Amino acid sequence: MPIGKADNQLNLALDVTEQTRDKTLDLNVGYIPEIKTWELIVKYSGDISRIAEELDIIVVPLQNEYAIITIREDLIDRLANYHEVEFIEKPKRLFYTVNEGRAASCINPLQTAEFNLFGKGVLIAVIDSGIDYSHPDFRNEDGTTRIIELWDQTIPGNPPEGYHIGTLYTREQINEALSIRNLGERLSVVPSTDLSGHGTHVWCSKNNKVRYPLRKIQSYTK
Repeated sequence: MPIGKADNQLNLALDVTEQTRDKTLDLNVGYIPEIKTWELIVKYSGDISRIAEELDIIVVPLQNEYAIITIREDLIDRLANYHEVEFIEKPKRLFYTVNEGRAASCINPLQTAEFNLFGKGVLIAVIDSGIDYSHPDFRNEDGTTRIIELWDQTIPGNPPEGYHIGTLYTREQINEALSIRNLGERLSVVPSTDLSGHGTHVWCSKNNKVRYPLRKIQSYTK
Protein backbone atom coordinates (compact mmCIF):
# COMPACT_ATOMS: atom_id res chain seq x y z
CA MET A 1 0.00 0.00 0.00
CA PRO A 2 1.46 3.43 -0.95
CA ILE A 3 2.78 5.63 1.85
CA GLY A 4 0.71 8.83 1.89
CA LYS A 5 3.57 11.05 3.05
CA ALA A 6 6.05 9.69 0.50
CA ASP A 7 6.67 11.05 -2.97
CA ASN A 8 5.55 9.01 -5.97
CA GLN A 9 9.07 7.93 -6.90
CA LEU A 10 9.77 6.52 -3.44
CA ASN A 11 6.45 4.67 -3.39
CA LEU A 12 7.23 3.19 -6.80
CA ALA A 13 10.72 2.16 -5.68
CA LEU A 14 9.29 0.43 -2.61
CA ASP A 15 6.63 -1.31 -4.70
CA VAL A 16 8.98 -3.04 -7.15
CA THR A 17 11.73 -5.59 -6.66
CA GLU A 18 15.41 -4.76 -6.24
CA GLN A 19 16.07 -6.34 -9.64
CA THR A 20 13.56 -3.99 -11.27
CA ARG A 21 15.05 -0.96 -9.51
CA ASP A 22 18.52 -1.88 -10.77
CA LYS A 23 17.27 -1.76 -14.36
CA THR A 24 15.91 1.80 -14.04
CA LEU A 25 17.76 5.08 -14.25
CA ASP A 26 17.14 6.35 -10.74
CA LEU A 27 14.75 4.18 -8.68
CA ASN A 28 17.72 2.66 -6.86
CA VAL A 29 19.32 6.04 -6.02
CA GLY A 30 19.59 6.30 -2.24
CA TYR A 31 19.26 2.55 -1.67
CA ILE A 32 22.05 0.47 -0.09
CA PRO A 33 21.19 -3.12 -1.08
CA GLU A 34 23.79 -4.83 1.13
CA ILE A 35 21.95 -3.72 4.28
CA LYS A 36 18.52 -2.97 2.73
CA THR A 37 18.74 0.64 3.86
CA TRP A 38 17.66 3.95 2.34
CA GLU A 39 19.02 7.47 2.58
CA LEU A 40 15.89 9.66 2.50
CA ILE A 41 15.09 13.36 2.56
CA VAL A 42 12.49 14.23 5.20
CA LYS A 43 10.54 17.45 5.81
CA TYR A 44 9.55 17.59 9.45
CA SER A 45 8.27 19.92 12.15
CA GLY A 46 9.13 20.12 15.84
CA ASP A 47 11.78 17.88 17.39
CA ILE A 48 12.95 14.95 15.29
CA SER A 49 15.41 13.59 17.87
CA ARG A 50 12.90 11.20 19.46
CA ILE A 51 12.36 9.51 16.11
CA ALA A 52 16.08 8.87 15.84
CA GLU A 53 16.10 7.33 19.32
CA GLU A 54 12.95 5.22 18.97
CA LEU A 55 13.77 3.84 15.51
CA ASP A 56 17.54 3.71 16.13
CA ILE A 57 18.27 5.49 12.85
CA ILE A 58 20.80 8.09 11.72
CA VAL A 59 19.33 11.59 11.38
CA VAL A 60 21.30 14.56 10.03
CA PRO A 61 19.24 17.77 10.44
CA LEU A 62 19.57 20.40 7.72
CA GLN A 63 18.16 23.92 7.54
CA ASN A 64 14.45 24.81 7.49
CA GLU A 65 13.37 21.56 9.17
CA TYR A 66 14.71 19.20 6.54
CA ALA A 67 16.83 16.18 7.42
CA ILE A 68 18.69 13.31 5.80
CA ILE A 69 17.65 10.02 7.36
CA THR A 70 19.37 6.67 6.95
CA ILE A 71 16.79 3.99 7.67
CA ARG A 72 16.10 0.31 7.07
CA GLU A 73 13.50 -0.29 4.38
CA ASP A 74 11.19 -2.14 6.78
CA LEU A 75 11.03 0.93 9.08
CA ILE A 76 9.85 3.48 6.49
CA ASP A 77 6.17 2.79 7.21
CA ARG A 78 6.74 3.48 10.91
CA LEU A 79 8.68 6.65 10.05
CA ALA A 80 5.71 7.97 8.07
CA ASN A 81 3.39 7.45 11.03
CA TYR A 82 5.16 10.05 13.18
CA HIS A 83 3.24 13.32 13.27
CA GLU A 84 6.54 15.25 13.13
CA VAL A 85 7.18 13.85 9.63
CA GLU A 86 5.43 15.89 6.94
CA PHE A 87 6.92 14.47 3.74
CA ILE A 88 9.45 11.84 2.66
CA GLU A 89 11.29 11.63 -0.65
CA LYS A 90 14.17 9.69 -2.07
CA PRO A 91 17.25 11.39 -3.53
CA LYS A 92 17.36 11.87 -7.29
CA ARG A 93 20.20 11.36 -9.70
CA LEU A 94 21.92 14.57 -10.81
CA PHE A 95 22.99 15.14 -14.39
CA TYR A 96 25.74 17.41 -15.65
CA THR A 97 23.95 20.16 -17.55
CA VAL A 98 26.21 23.20 -17.69
CA ASN A 99 24.09 25.52 -19.81
CA GLU A 100 20.82 24.68 -18.09
CA GLY A 101 22.49 25.06 -14.69
CA ARG A 102 23.83 28.52 -15.50
CA ALA A 103 20.43 29.68 -16.72
CA ALA A 104 18.54 28.19 -13.77
CA SER A 105 20.96 29.83 -11.35
CA CYS A 106 20.53 33.25 -13.01
CA ILE A 107 24.27 33.50 -13.70
CA ASN A 108 24.02 34.69 -17.32
CA PRO A 109 22.21 38.03 -16.75
CA LEU A 110 24.55 38.91 -13.85
CA GLN A 111 27.67 38.56 -15.98
CA THR A 112 26.55 41.22 -18.47
CA ALA A 113 27.95 44.73 -18.66
CA GLU A 114 25.01 46.04 -16.61
CA PHE A 115 26.05 44.19 -13.44
CA ASN A 116 29.51 42.78 -14.25
CA LEU A 117 29.36 40.31 -11.35
CA PHE A 118 31.83 37.45 -11.57
CA GLY A 119 32.01 36.41 -7.93
CA LYS A 120 35.38 37.86 -6.94
CA GLY A 121 35.85 37.51 -3.18
CA VAL A 122 32.95 35.06 -2.85
CA LEU A 123 33.31 31.75 -1.01
CA ILE A 124 32.18 28.89 -3.24
CA ALA A 125 31.22 25.30 -2.37
CA VAL A 126 31.16 22.68 -5.14
CA ILE A 127 29.33 19.38 -4.68
CA ASP A 128 30.73 17.06 -7.30
CA SER A 129 33.08 14.18 -8.07
CA GLY A 130 36.02 15.65 -6.14
CA ILE A 131 38.95 17.87 -7.02
CA ASP A 132 42.57 17.59 -8.09
CA TYR A 133 43.79 19.81 -5.27
CA SER A 134 47.30 19.97 -6.78
CA HIS A 135 46.03 21.61 -10.00
CA PRO A 136 47.51 25.10 -10.56
CA ASP A 137 44.03 26.66 -10.79
CA PHE A 138 43.50 25.88 -7.12
CA ARG A 139 46.81 27.27 -5.89
CA ASN A 140 48.05 30.73 -4.99
CA GLU A 141 51.15 32.25 -6.56
CA ASP A 142 53.26 30.95 -3.67
CA GLY A 143 52.01 27.40 -4.28
CA THR A 144 49.68 27.22 -1.28
CA THR A 145 46.11 26.06 -1.73
CA ARG A 146 43.09 28.26 -2.44
CA ILE A 147 40.90 25.51 -1.02
CA ILE A 148 39.54 26.20 2.46
CA GLU A 149 38.14 22.75 3.20
CA LEU A 150 37.72 19.49 1.31
CA TRP A 151 35.06 17.07 2.52
CA ASP A 152 35.51 13.71 0.81
CA GLN A 153 32.41 11.65 1.59
CA THR A 154 33.99 8.49 0.15
CA ILE A 155 36.78 8.33 2.75
CA PRO A 156 35.60 7.29 6.23
CA GLY A 157 37.28 8.54 9.36
CA ASN A 158 36.80 12.19 10.31
CA PRO A 159 33.50 13.74 9.13
CA PRO A 160 32.54 17.36 9.86
CA GLU A 161 30.76 18.03 13.14
CA GLY A 162 27.14 16.90 12.98
CA TYR A 163 27.69 14.43 10.12
CA HIS A 164 28.47 10.72 10.02
CA ILE A 165 30.25 10.08 6.73
CA GLY A 166 33.47 11.03 5.02
CA THR A 167 36.58 12.92 6.10
CA LEU A 168 37.12 16.68 6.25
CA TYR A 169 40.57 17.92 5.20
CA THR A 170 41.64 21.42 6.27
CA ARG A 171 43.64 24.02 4.38
CA GLU A 172 46.63 23.23 6.61
CA GLN A 173 46.48 19.54 5.73
CA ILE A 174 46.20 20.29 2.01
CA ASN A 175 49.19 22.65 2.18
CA GLU A 176 51.16 19.96 4.00
CA ALA A 177 50.33 17.52 1.20
CA LEU A 178 51.25 20.05 -1.50
CA SER A 179 54.68 20.53 0.06
CA ILE A 180 55.46 16.88 -0.74
CA ARG A 181 56.78 16.19 -4.25
CA ASN A 182 56.24 12.43 -4.25
CA LEU A 183 52.63 11.70 -5.29
CA GLY A 184 52.31 8.58 -3.17
CA GLU A 185 53.52 10.36 -0.05
CA ARG A 186 51.28 13.34 -0.84
CA LEU A 187 48.22 11.09 -1.07
CA SER A 188 49.10 9.54 2.27
CA VAL A 189 48.45 12.97 3.84
CA VAL A 190 45.35 13.93 1.81
CA PRO A 191 44.23 10.86 -0.19
CA SER A 192 41.26 12.56 -1.87
CA THR A 193 41.21 12.38 -5.69
CA ASP A 194 38.90 13.22 -8.58
CA LEU A 195 38.47 10.01 -10.56
CA SER A 196 36.07 11.38 -13.19
CA GLY A 197 37.62 14.85 -13.52
CA HIS A 198 34.26 16.62 -13.60
CA GLY A 199 34.56 18.23 -10.18
CA THR A 200 37.92 19.72 -11.17
CA HIS A 201 36.61 21.14 -14.44
CA VAL A 202 33.57 22.94 -13.04
CA TRP A 203 36.00 25.72 -12.20
CA CYS A 204 37.39 27.75 -15.10
CA SER A 205 40.24 29.88 -13.77
CA LYS A 206 41.16 31.34 -17.14
CA ASN A 207 37.80 33.08 -17.50
CA ASN A 208 37.36 33.58 -13.74
CA LYS A 209 33.97 31.90 -13.85
CA VAL A 210 32.27 29.01 -12.14
CA ARG A 211 31.05 26.38 -14.55
CA TYR A 212 28.04 24.95 -12.82
CA PRO A 213 27.68 21.49 -12.43
CA LEU A 214 28.33 13.89 -5.45
CA ARG A 215 29.83 12.78 -3.26
CA LYS A 216 32.57 15.29 -2.55
CA ILE A 217 32.43 18.89 -1.39
CA GLN A 218 35.21 21.44 -1.61
CA SER A 219 35.20 25.13 -0.69
CA TYR A 220 37.60 27.74 -1.98
CA THR A 221 37.82 31.47 -2.61
CA LYS A 222 37.95 33.16 -5.99
